Amino acid sequence: MRMTKYWFYILTTLTIFMNIPRQSVAQNAEKDYTGAIKKYDASFKGIGPEVYFLPPPKTANEILAENYAEKKFFSKEIARQLLLQRLLLQLRSTNNLGHFNYLMNPMPATANAWNNAIEEQKKAENWTAGYALSNEAALFSIKNNDSSNASAFLYQALSLANRTDNRDDIATINLNISNFQLYSGDFERAEESAQNYHTYVMKSKSYVEQANAWLLIAMARAGQGKYKTAENNIIRSAIPLFNKAKAYEGKIFAWEMLAEIYFNQHKYTEAQWFLLQARDLANAKKLSSELAEIEYLLASSKQKDGNFKVAIKEFVQAAELAAAENNKQLSLAILDKLGEVYLVLKDYPSADQTYKAYTQLKNELYK
Repeated sequence: MRMTKYWFYILTTLTIFMNIPRQSVAQNAEKDYTGAIKKYDASFKGIGPEVYFLPPPKTANEILAENYAEKKFFSKEIARQLLLQRLLLQLRSTNNLGHFNYLMNPMPATANAWNNAIEEQKKAENWTAGYALSNEAALFSIKNNDSSNASAFLYQALSLANRTDNRDDIATINLNISNFQLYSGDFERAEESAQNYHTYVMKSKSYVEQANAWLLIAMARAGQGKYKTAENNIIRSAIPLFNKAKAYEGKIFAWEMLAEIYFNQHKYTEAQWFLLQARDLANAKKLSSELAEIEYLLASSKQKDGNFKVAIKEFVQAAELAAAENNKQLSLAILDKLGEVYLVLKDYPSADQTYKAYTQLKNELYK
């Protein structure tokens, strides 16, 4: 009897439930954006399992925007490599290095090998050879992104050189140290080293070297936020000395450094004015080696200033100049920023083409 009542209760419940209007349990008809559901009848209003719809697939433009967002973190590495490229152009070997080529045959291939060669000269109290090798070991370490050993070798070179009376080489090592400290962001010590370099070159009566010393001092002060002082150091000290020496390449570089100081203060109009002066002088004197960098800085300032259409024109010009020089690191930096401008202007085909060129060159440089 209990069993009969139990089944009666179950059958009654099912009957009531099945008489509930269909629409009260039906699924809302939604669109299958993926096209994955082939047999599902979206018009069916009865009881059935829930169906989960995926969001619509991303558009090509949305995927492109995500690609650009993901690559932004790498822009810092590109900027660092550009600074390294500039640093390598500023570094110098000591004047006496040619006398010690036999000590670098075969050329040391590791920091330890360099250190062993230097230690042999120190044991023999051959300070002249020791500082020449130490300085060269530092240059080797910088080229190989080994900042720790580079710093140690540079300071060792200066310590050994100070045991001699080779003032020109002492000046060269101070020059290298200051440039390396600027690259490392150690601006206070960079200014100290630049002042030491300036003290030596004042006795040499070389206008170019004195101007270079003022540039180092200015960039170190700018790094500390002393912008007005840095501007004056370049305008009133460095550039007049380059003028006296008719050192046009140095003057062009000084204008670039001055533009960067204004750029860092977000004074883009002033930065552009000095870059235009640098470009005009480079064209007039047929000094093409700086043109790609100048165009890149001009385009970057226009980008920051929101003048996107002009920025595109100048980035494209910079890209052509960089390609002619086979300056791949600068080419990558240009593609990095050019694509961002295209994206801001919603020129998606150009942004996509630029991104592909950027990716190909990045993979080539950073294997």
